[in-house]
Amino acid sequence: MPRGLPRAGALQSLRLSAALVPPWAPHTLPGRDLLRARPLLAGLESRYGGRPVLVRGRRGPALLVLSRRDALRVLDEERDVYAAGVEAGLEACMEERPFGLPADVLRPAFIEIARGEAAELTSGVVDFARLDARWQRVARRCVYGDGAAGDEELTRLLTGLTRAGRRRARRRRELLSGRYDTRILDHLRRGEPGSLAGLIAETSGEAESRGLMQAAYWLMGLGVVSAALMQTLALLSTHPAHRKAARADPEHLRACLREALRLWPPVPALSRVTAAATHWYGTTLPAGTPVLVPLAVHQRSARLPYADSFAPEIWLNGTAADEWWARPGCDAMHLTLAVGTAFLAAVLREAKPKPIGRLLSPHRPIPHSVDLARLRVRMRQTRRKPGRS
Repeated sequence: MPRGLPRAGALQSLRLSAALVPPWAPHTLPGRDLLRARPLLAGLESRYGGRPVLVRGRRGPALLVLSRRDALRVLDEERDVYAAGVEAGLEACMEERPFGLPADVLRPAFIEIARGEAAELTSGVVDFARLDARWQRVARRCVYGDGAAGDEELTRLLTGLTRAGRRRARRRRELLSGRYDTRILDHLRRGEPGSLAGLIAETSGEAESRGLMQAAYWLMGLGVVSAALMQTLALLSTHPAHRKAARADPEHLRACLREALRLWPPVPALSRVTAAATHWYGTTLPAGTPVLVPLAVHQRSARLPYADSFAPEIWLNGTAADEWWARPGCDAMHLTLAVGTAFLAAVLREAKPKPIGRLLSPHRPIPHSVDLARLRVRMRQTRRKPGRS
């Protein structure tokens, strides 16, 4: 390959790949080891003036895009030049409606599902395990119908696949993928009305394999938001003014959820694959070259005055609108945000979260990583019986 672009060293490539490069498995998410990668990315950007850097991967070089200008070039080009990387899992899911179907018609039903499941989280201590169990029921019911509500094995298989993908455990990944696909097909063939599987079943002439892949991505895309829901509750427990505003205004609550996704993004890097030869700073990259945009680094760039703060207002006052990484998402992302907001609203309608521990504080910068297993809130009922003060 020509020498016009700088290349990351072997150790740098290894660290960057662990943090950003997709594991190249259809059901898995990119790595998330961003905390250690941030200083390295900042160093590369400073050393090479923001030029893209070639990173060694197991399947050849990948182009790591560091500057805003180059990121916009990748994201704004036509799809026949930079195609969405299917292997990126959640991102691919969120960029494509299954078969072009109007999934938004299911929004009212999905919101009711979310409200019903959230009713179980309005008392006692809520930790990530408890919230995640309820949200995964929401995801399964939305994608496959009520018949999948209790299919916890489906979620366990997806979790196992994700871990196997990160560890490059190919044999285990193939075994789990086969079991996962079989389970998905059973639910898809039911085609339960009112679910995404039902929409897929109503579409004639579509390949079963495509339905299988899309349904898997939708379940993964919805399911992975549970971390952001827990983080939002925890943030609201330590920021009373935002909690009060979020309880009164769904748009403010939606902004709080988007802010949690900015602070701790489930997908740290956007992935593209060149569909044709492209030219970068005197270097020609062949078709099939992965292109990575480290979204998480830009969302918490040191140049942003709110980088390490909980600032939902940026999504309401137009501040975020000036940032390329905050552009309006696709229909699938809007649907996910709507369902997630309804879920949180149902919790806040009945109770208010109080912090347990000091992992988060309004008086300290928001940490770049947070241990979900240690994140807990205590729900205090807000409704009072008639006649009681």
